[in-house]
Amino acid sequence: MINELISVETEDEIVLHGALYEADKAKPAVIIQHGAAMNFYTGMGRFLPGILTSHGYTCLSANNRGHDFGTAPDNDKKPVIGLMRDTFKDCIKDTRALIAFMNSRGYQRLVLVGHSQAIPKIVYAQNQAQFSEVAGLILISPPPSVTQMMRYLATDDFYERGLFKARELNELSMGEQLIVLKGRGTMPWIFTAKTFLNFYGPGTPADTEELVRDVYCPMLITRGSQDFPPVSRALVERIKANAAHSDTTMLVEIPGADHFYDEYEEELGRIIVEWLDRLKA
Repeated sequence: MINELISVETEDEIVLHGALYEADKAKPAVIIQHGAAMNFYTGMGRFLPGILTSHGYTCLSANNRGHDFGTAPDNDKKPVIGLMRDTFKDCIKDTRALIAFMNSRGYQRLVLVGHSQAIPKIVYAQNQAQFSEVAGLILISPPPSVTQMMRYLATDDFYERGLFKARELNELSMGEQLIVLKGRGTMPWIFTAKTFLNFYGPGTPADTEELVRDVYCPMLITRGSQDFPPVSRALVERIKANAAHSDTTMLVEIPGADHFYDEYEEELGRIIVEWLDRLKA
């Protein structure tokens, strides 16, 4: 296995960092995108590359532009986005750049893996672009619409307060003003008013249930039985049913696992490897 830290630049000059773990070039390669406020070395990017490469699958664990809350730029000419300045439909630019990078390294058959908030991003990108290189999608703990997910994470009360404040600031042409939502857990949610309305407001296009209707490649969907309540068994069953080809969509629930698969990393990895082996065949 060869490891390499890489950086990829999107068409709008966003720099995405990641780690490439190369294995068997004859097998499909995997691109992993992280969930909200995470990055390429946390969450699925922390443990899946080691598991996948041990079974011969090259893996790129990469940032999307919504990584962390925002970081210092590599230089003062490159824009910095982060969770707080993300714009949903720009996700297609990230996916396009990551696919092009893998093409440049000789990988023409790819599987896109998303965890949590990355899922509507990769599904939207495939829905819109129909990338011919993409042989399959793996959706790990898919949220419903991100509006519904944020309502849960921030609680309805704080979500409504945030929505009111974001609309007020937007009307005052102050869309870059930050708003902070304190909700469940220890982490506050920080967004510009513009991002909150675009990404998490009512009517967002970031709705996995609907987006899968125009995704035609095979899909694997996983959830843990102890996942966040919005990532319900009923939800993932609806996503499977809505898929353009539900007969090539596989749904697996891991008893006891939570949203981040703590202590169930190997089991999740095994399920993914078995699915990839069947896809390769």
